[in-house]
Amino acid sequence: MMTITPLISEFIATGELKELSAKSDGRIKYLLLSTEQEEYWIKVAKDQPKNLHQKLNLGCELKVKGMLKRKVKQDVAEYKAYSIEVLTPATVEDVPQEEVSTAKPSKSKQPKAKVLICQKANCWNKGGKEVYEELKSELEKRGIAENVEIKTTGCLKRCKKAPNVIMLPDKKQYVRVKPKQIPAIVDAHMSELTLGS
Repeated sequence: MMTITPLISEFIATGELKELSAKSDGRIKYLLLSTEQEEYWIKVAKDQPKNLHQKLNLGCELKVKGMLKRKVKQDVAEYKAYSIEVLTPATVEDVPQEEVSTAKPSKSKQPKAKVLICQKANCWNKGGKEVYEELKSELEKRGIAENVEIKTTGCLKRCKKAPNVIMLPDKKQYVRVKPKQIPAIVDAHMSELTLGS
């Protein structure tokens, strides 16, 4: 019997920090790095500096070094960071005014919602493509397509529960999503956008 071992290599990626996932003690578990090519969910090593979460702000530019493990059989790539360097810190000037937490909320300018959909083979082949098409159709039907960005991503670490969708800014993850569930998901997360239009 032949076994397939994962392919392991070093990676270096430079990009903008889009999201953080932290544990209750403040240590960072995952970060979402957006490069010119695509977005990557990167696991952060447990031996990270204790104050790492204080140095990282959404929008800052990072240089991340680590190990890339490719699991050929599952068509999955896992990234694990061992070194995170802040190249350019995020400043208030870099962030659009309506996204700054100190800005006064404005009903006329809703923050743009975002939906992340895994496009790796496992998710895409188990209905992810149909979910993507249904989501686009539903947003257009409601007239809110320009207020919602649909972003296809790399692996979201839930391959056995494909297809996977994450709703932002709520950070709510849905697994085993079916196209018929899309209207209810849109209702749950985007009713304000629908009402505001």
